[in-house]
Amino acid sequence: MILSYRARRVLKQLLITLLVLALIAVGVLICWLLWLQRYVVYTPDGAILDFNKPLEYAPGEIATPTDPLPTVNINYGNDDDEEQQKAELERFSGYYVTLETLLSDFDNVSQKLQQLPADATILLDVKSVSSYSYFSTSVGMRATDFDTTKLDALIEELRKDGHYLIARIPAFQEYRYILADERERVPYGLPKDGGNGSLWLDADGPCYWMNPAAEGTISYLIQTVSELRQVGFHEVVLDDFRFPRTDMIPFILMEDQALIDAADAIVKACATDTFCVSFVRSKPDLPLPEGRTRLYLEDATILDAPTLLEQSGFAEPIPRVVFLTDSGDTRFDEYCVLRPIEMAHE
Repeated sequence: MILSYRARRVLKQLLITLLVLALIAVGVLICWLLWLQRYVVYTPDGAILDFNKPLEYAPGEIATPTDPLPTVNINYGNDDDEEQQKAELERFSGYYVTLETLLSDFDNVSQKLQQLPADATILLDVKSVSSYSYFSTSVGMRATDFDTTKLDALIEELRKDGHYLIARIPAFQEYRYILADERERVPYGLPKDGGNGSLWLDADGPCYWMNPAAEGTISYLIQTVSELRQVGFHEVVLDDFRFPRTDMIPFILMEDQALIDAADAIVKACATDTFCVSFVRSKPDLPLPEGRTRLYLEDATILDAPTLLEQSGFAEPIPRVVFLTDSGDTRFDEYCVLRPIEMAHE
């Protein structure tokens, strides 16, 4: 059927009108979504709308760099304490206490630790991936389900007994710290791929992962490590020092270089001749910076130990590579090794 000129003209005008209306509808939808975004709150169960959410900041300011974290006043102790510590790293065999063990039976663990021989090496988990610190912190978030003064007293007692104390904290895993002020701390985290500016949430924690390349992340870790030195620890170990393995965050170029730069910045700011800053990895595939630092390896077998030492790249790897193991194999005693405290008095 052939349409008349008049009919074709009317049809053309109708199509143009529909197209304009469609464009207007799309524009209105986009504007509505942008307006609605300010009310989106991300939780472990997904995203929800909270129309009571305060709007102190315009949405465009969500990624504005924040001011540096407050400076912690550091008291390094008297000169006599410094002189008693040897500057050279030494081989050790000692014990570690996981956070789960510490919290489940604190009194029993405390008694076992205080029964250890003088000058023992002890590693304590002092912070969770939920951001809660189990000592009296002024930098992070203090745990509410545990009396932090109890761990403060234990640390002080162990320090007076001459033990070599190591604190272990998550390197980049945080939850409440970012959630407490998500708008301000979004630049610290790892964005979710296709998440319209939201952060990726690791369901295994649950926790967020801070970006090792962000200045705010480095500043926060430096403040935390410095405070633990003030508390009385001789060494701080940053656990799980890596990028998360997931396809839910955008590919980040130079990931290894970002970790190398982060480690270098923390060691330069915190390590001294008497204080060590160390890192936990699954294998020795990341060069560590110059300075007083160690590499901690998990789940290694005794048969793998010589190869891992060689791969570490250290000229003298035995005092600088530490094996975290639950194996009672005495051949581990040739190296630096830490075992669970439960094995100390079996």
